[in-house]
Amino acid sequence: MQTLIRLQPIFRDILDDDTLQLTEDFSVNDCVDWDSVATVQIVLAVEEAFDVRLPTDVVGNLKSVRQLLAHLPV
Repeated sequence: MQTLIRLQPIFRDILDDDTLQLTEDFSVNDCVDWDSVATVQIVLAVEEAFDVRLPTDVVGNLKSVRQLLAHLPV
């Protein structure tokens, strides 16, 4: 849950939605602004915020918050 709290401002900023309530189930299907450019921006921001490097295959296939959470420290 703490990780979601840390992710929420990143997603709000990049997807330009101050009312976004991030859940594990949130995906590209829930937001028209989540495109390939937003995915790269999200990945870069998450890597910086969590001091991690996400595997390239994750970056290329990222479609949901759940996928992202699987690669972040709890």
